[in-house]
Amino acid sequence: MKKIKLFVLPILVYVSTITMAFASCNSSAYGAYGSSCSNSEYNLEKTVTKAGTSEDKKKITGINKGDTFTFEFKIENKTSNEVTLNLEDNLPSEFEKVSGIGYTEEVKLDAKSRKTLEMVVKVKDSEFATKSNFEKCVVNKAYISKDKDQKDSSTATVCFGEGVANTLPKTGPENIVLGASALSLALGFALKRFKR
Repeated sequence: MKKIKLFVLPILVYVSTITMAFASCNSSAYGAYGSSCSNSEYNLEKTVTKAGTSEDKKKITGINKGDTFTFEFKIENKTSNEVTLNLEDNLPSEFEKVSGIGYTEEVKLDAKSRKTLEMVVKVKDSEFATKSNFEKCVVNKAYISKDKDQKDSSTATVCFGEGVANTLPKTGPENIVLGASALSLALGFALKRFKR
């Protein structure tokens, strides 16, 4: 019996170590996050900015027909050596490039340096044809690789549509009073029926 216990214990320790290593890297619709997700040597961070604003985000909403937005790619070399990385972003079929970098770019980085590249994009007009009151969100993923070996990836999400409200309707004190009055009337009616 003691031999079995001594044999099982190292296996449990090994399995729990593997589980902990993978548990620190999580993934979502917006990409991977966690301490072990990013490559220790090279890093890619992709964000998106709506035309007319200056804030980089992981997700934007309210894009209408004809609107442009900009994907920004921050590529970092954390090593002490000069390196050439390949950036690849084959846009989803819903998007088309307006200007900026190509779908694949060779990026030369000095030791311990970072570069930022941009691609201006819009949603294809065909996505809006014969549609109204709709919203669609598309996750766009980019990759960096070295010698055909993928080193990191990052995503940004764009939500577009037509006839969809970009903001919630405003509510004020008058709406709260009306709501409270309707609730008290309903409760009074229910109590009268219960007493019968």
